[in-house]
Order: sequence, then structure tokens, then C-alpha cells
Amino acid sequence: MPKRLRLIIYGVLLGLSVYMYTLSGQRPPPTPATETQQTPRVDPLRQSASLGIGRADLTAVFERSPFELRFDFVPLADGRSRVIGRSKDGRTTLELIGPPEGITSVNLMVALPDSNPLVRLRNLNAVSLLVEIALVDWAEASDWVGTNIDAAFQGSNVSTQKDGEIVTLSRAPQTETLVVTIAGPPL
Repeated sequence: MPKRLRLIIYGVLLGLSVYMYTLSGQRPPPTPATETQQTPRVDPLRQSASLGIGRADLTAVFERSPFELRFDFVPLADGRSRVIGRSKDGRTTLELIGPPEGITSVNLMVALPDSNPLVRLRNLNAVSLLVEIALVDWAEASDWVGTNIDAAFQGSNVSTQKDGEIVTLSRAPQTETLVVTIAGPPL
């Protein structure tokens, strides 16, 4: 096939792809309001101590590369449900507490070794990803973590509360491990 014909075909296909993409983003016109009033939907998970995310949402992300956490069910002594995920190298641990449909607390323990920049980068990405998923209603969450991570790693426990959820950054004593805790609103 001649090169010019090939370029024309690719250009047409690209144009059709862009056209179809723009059409897929268009919304249908709004329907006229009806006489019936709809009551606002209240998320039942937000009425409890839940963070508003399911266990499967987090395990699915952290089971994949580059984290590759292996999760085990390890119930707490008081009977609450708990799942713990650990990386193969033992430098990343994610603890999810609460029922599968709405976890109530998340603890992420990550090693941030200066001697291994790849592990450090992977674990900083894990912190960022956890904050992005678990604190979706707080737009400044990543900025807050970025601003306070050094203070926490220097030994100061840093904590804030947003919409009833408590976020804490701390350093495990005498280690290179950062602990990120996100707890749902108290009942």
C-alpha cells in the first residue's frame, strides 16, 4: 500500500476516533421536572463510622503491581473484621478494619529507606494512592499529606480532621517506617 494512502487512512481513522470520543461525552438533554419530589439519597455508609469505601476497592488496587500486597483475613479480638495485606519484601503493610462493604479504618505502614530509592518511591506512591482513594471528598488531602509527611517522619505526630474522618501521619519509633491512619467518623 502506498505511503500516502496509508497516511490518509490513518488520518481518517484518527478523525473518526476523535469524533466518536466527543460524541460519547455529550449528555442527553435534561428531562423536564416532574411533580414528584425526590428525597435526597443518603449514603448509609456515611451514617456509620465507615470511610465510605469498600474493602474490595482498596484490595484490588494494592494487589496489583507495583505493590503486589497479599491479603489475609485476620479478625480482631473484639470480633471486628480485619484484612491485612503485606508486600513480598515486608516493607509495605496495609490494614483494613471494618465490614467489606464499608471499612471504618485504614492503616498503611511503609518503609521509606534512603538506601533503597525504588522501595521509597513505591511506598510514597502507595501513600499517595491511599489518600486519593480513601479521601475522595477532600480535594486538598494530597497537599496536606505532602506538606506534613516530613514533619511526621521527623518524629512529630501530625493529625487533622475532615468531615469527621481523622487522618494521622506518624513515624514508628526507631524505624524508617511512616504510618498513615485514616479513621471514619466516630459513632
